Amino acid sequence: MREDMDKVIVERPRGGWRVQGDGRPWRNSRERGSHLGMRRGYQHPKWLSENLQPLKRWLHKQVHRPWDKVWSELCEGIDRRNTVQAHIFVHVDQFVERQAELRAGEVWVPGRVWQRSLVPLRESASVELFVHPGTGILLPNRHLQRAKRQRKAEWAERYGSSDTVRPYAPYHVIDAVTQWHRVDGAWWEVRLARVPEARGGEAEPRHYDVLRRCFVTRKGCEAPAFGSADARAMYGRPHVYAQDMRRLGRVEVRSRLG
Repeated sequence: MREDMDKVIVERPRGGWRVQGDGRPWRNSRERGSHLGMRRGYQHPKWLSENLQPLKRWLHKQVHRPWDKVWSELCEGIDRRNTVQAHIFVHVDQFVERQAELRAGEVWVPGRVWQRSLVPLRESASVELFVHPGTGILLPNRHLQRAKRQRKAEWAERYGSSDTVRPYAPYHVIDAVTQWHRVDGAWWEVRLARVPEARGGEAEPRHYDVLRRCFVTRKGCEAPAFGSADARAMYGRPHVYAQDMRRLGRVEVRSRLG
């Protein structure tokens, strides 16, 4: 382990240092003056810019070694009495699962945060490294890629793939041109527009529907995947399309929908 690992990981300038007050590059500029209001300073905070990739690469190089020795090297190179350096050990638990259990000869690891239960290691799509409960050796999860593909397939079967939007999503009508649609657990404000009719001798006008993600005409959606998701089913009336959309915040949704 390199001696300056603590400096490589945490001793970097915090992001947002160029943002001063109301967004101008310098705090004491002539345009803004020397006063910085509390609200403006809160709207442009700084954030941590930790570089965790060196730590992750080092841990992956320690596979097939006893975890006690790996932990000893971490404690030697990082001072846990220093608050900044001690924060590194919090990220170690993000890369290495140390709470694995052995059940009937099979390794089980904690599942997702909201599950609060153990799952077999072969089904875990988040654990990359783990400490074997029997031998105490740091080992890689060789089932990781297969578990990720399986989870992606299950997600696509249940909610649709990442490049498509499920038709017939629940929605609320706000006004004549504004609707709120729920897509994959998030609420979006959709602004509708009318699909114009083709004039004499002209080609059928095509417009892009940002919600259905396809070009639409008066006849319907051109994408075969959305052939059944017509405008009447999506928006409650025909010959309209989603001109633009924006994601709604949690507070904004709760204030109207409860």
